Amino acid sequence: MEPQPKKILVVEDDVFLSEIYVDTLTKEGYNIDRAIDGEQATQKIKQGGYDLILLDIIMPKMDGISVMENLKQDPSFKLTCPLVFLTNLDNEEQMKKALSLGNGYLIKSLMTPGDLVTEVKQYLSMQFAPLTQTPPTTQQN
Repeated sequence: MEPQPKKILVVEDDVFLSEIYVDTLTKEGYNIDRAIDGEQATQKIKQGGYDLILLDIIMPKMDGISVMENLKQDPSFKLTCPLVFLTNLDNEEQMKKALSLGNGYLIKSLMTPGDLVTEVKQYLSMQFAPLTQTPPTTQQN
């Protein structure tokens, strides 16, 4: 029996880049779902069922950082796959924030379609420990 193809959510508002990512990953045999803004991304991530999520940071309606911050506020939410941010910004503060909310980031302007495939394969092969919200700290008297 053939193994099911890995399912990847591509969240990218730039139509041109989205098409490149979807075409490249589809040719590699992945099952691709897509979202074009933060609201769509939130709904699809909550539905789950993905093996990897590629999430753009700068998007209309809600940016990728806000998507993850909002999801982590929900005590019932558990991220069950690696999440990798996509960005063109080389902003150290934003990168630190992204790394605290996901598993890594890729700089779109430095990435060829071949690089994308290599990175996706690496993230899909890594051991994944689900990211959950940070438990509230309790004060001791």
